[in-house]
Amino acid sequence: MSRAAAATASKGAQKVALKEKASTHAADLAMGLTSTMKKLMAGDTLICIVCRATTMGDGSGPGKCECPGGRTKPAPDYDPKVELLAAATGREQARKDVKKGESAAQQGAVLAAKEKKKANKELDSLADLDLGSFDMVDIAFEPGKLGMGLERHAVCSVAEGGAAEALKVRVGWVVRKVNGEDVEGKDKAAIMKLAATAMKKGELTITFQQPIEDGTHHCIGCDKFIDAEQFTGATKDLATGPGQQTCYSCEEYADLGW
Repeated sequence: MSRAAAATASKGAQKVALKEKASTHAADLAMGLTSTMKKLMAGDTLICIVCRATTMGDGSGPGKCECPGGRTKPAPDYDPKVELLAAATGREQARKDVKKGESAAQQGAVLAAKEKKKANKELDSLADLDLGSFDMVDIAFEPGKLGMGLERHAVCSVAEGGAAEALKVRVGWVVRKVNGEDVEGKDKAAIMKLAATAMKKGELTITFQQPIEDGTHHCIGCDKFIDAEQFTGATKDLATGPGQQTCYSCEEYADLGW
C-alpha cells in the first residue's frame, strides 16, 4: 500500500471512530448519562445482573444482592452502564429528598419562632427569647440558574418560575453564607463568584437571613432587620429596595461623618 493510500485509510478510520464516539455520546445523553451522573457512578460496581444490586446501592440501603439463589455475576464483557446509572440516580434522589426535608424543617422552625414572638408581643422585653438562630435558613440549589437577583448581599428580585421561587426564597432576604463560608463584607460580585464555584462542584447551599417579624426590613447601613418606621425620612427609604434602603439613623450618622 502506498503512503497516500495509507493516509487515506487512516483518515477514513478516524472518521468512523469519531462517528461511533458521537453516536455513543448521543445515546448516553438520551438515557440520562450526563457528565454529572458519570461522576456519581465512579467507584460503583455491579454485584448481580438479576436484582441489579451495586456495591454503593441506590440510596435505599447498603448495596447487596437480594436474590434467593445467590447473586449472578456479570460476564467479563458485560456493560453495566444501565444498572450503575439507575443506582446513581436513586442515590442522588435520596440526597435531594434529605436536603428538601432539612430546608422544610428549618422553614417550620422559622414560622414557629414568628408565632412565638407574636404570642409574646405584649412583653416589654424579649431578652429571654433566643431567636438568633431561627431567622437563618439554608437553601440547597441544584446546578443551574439561581433565579434571583442580588443588590450587594440582599435579594432584590426573584424570577417567576425560577429555582429561587420554587425554593420559597423571598425578596428582602439577606445572604449570610455560601456553602458555609461567611460572606460578611463581600459584595454581589464576590458572592456570585462563590456561588459559581460551588455550582461547579455540584452542590450549592446558601444561608439566608430572613425577617423574624412581619413589618421589619433590612437596612444596608447597620446590616440589620428593623421596623419599617425607622426608614421614614431617609433619602434611601424602603422605596429604593433591598440592598440600597438605609434607615434614617444610618443616613444621619453618615452625613455627620461618623
